[in-house]
Amino acid sequence: MAASTTRKKTARKGFRCACCGEWHDELLTDIACGLPDAVFDLGYLERYRRARYNPDFCTLDDNRHFIRCVLPVPFTHRDDYFGWGVWVEVDRATHDLCLRVFDTEGAAAVLHQHGMLANELKVYRKTAGLPVRIELSDEHRPLVYLRPASRHALALEQRRGIDERRHHALAAPYL
Repeated sequence: MAASTTRKKTARKGFRCACCGEWHDELLTDIACGLPDAVFDLGYLERYRRARYNPDFCTLDDNRHFIRCVLPVPFTHRDDYFGWGVWVEVDRATHDLCLRVFDTEGAAAVLHQHGMLANELKVYRKTAGLPVRIELSDEHRPLVYLRPASRHALALEQRRGIDERRHHALAAPYL
């Protein structure tokens, strides 16, 4: 009886980018939510009637306001972070302030703002509605941080960082 050989199939590390369509050989290090869940869940015509949005700001029914932010979760295995591109619901005054200072020098000097996550991240339980602190920046989208006292898994990972194994687990559902 001849010995059979089996070839082990190895998964290729990397991903095809939804923005540029190109293959990238590394694991993805950010995932962006396209809209706040309350807007995304609307049908096409309802969204057209009720929401105004661009890549950074969104208003629903003229009384709910959102800004696009990055929620960083640091890596423990390398210098960098996993960035969740999330929407944060804020009051009108915060929305208008962020709109005024967006992409201008001095935005980082603005006092921290507060809001609530407006997206459910499928690798965590119940993230929409979590309170966050918003830090504006002169150079990139605002950064958001969950409250220091939060015991939510996302808050714990944001404080402690994630290793390579967890990095793979976060990226897997989106590949």
